[in-house]
Amino acid sequence: MSDEKPETGASGSENPVEGVEKPFRPEGVGPEAPVDRTPNRHVAPEGTPAPAAGAAGSPYSPPPPKRNSTQIRADIDAQRAELGKSVDQLRDRVTELTDWKSQLRKHRKQIIVGAVATGFVVGGLMALRRR
Repeated sequence: MSDEKPETGASGSENPVEGVEKPFRPEGVGPEAPVDRTPNRHVAPEGTPAPAAGAAGSPYSPPPPKRNSTQIRADIDAQRAELGKSVDQLRDRVTELTDWKSQLRKHRKQIIVGAVATGFVVGGLMALRRR
């Protein structure tokens, strides 16, 4: 093996291919950049107070305690019941919004004003056509 250095290109950078420059990379970016391998390192936006160690939502908090199958089943049943209530509420709301008779009763004044305005516009257009 020889101790020869690779030839430098026209730009003066160490590049084995003559005349081809290396792409510009700011310092600390690219494959040569150091890699932060600190576990659970999260940086909060500037001005945000860091959560206390062990606080809920903290990156340094311990994992949640293990649950047994009975607790998991209870959680699933509770979520099923809550989902059922939400679906029933949504069904009632959709039924209420799509009931056109109740919508007419609720918005009677706006409908009358709109009908009168439409009548004036149609009447005005008919009058202009006759001239």
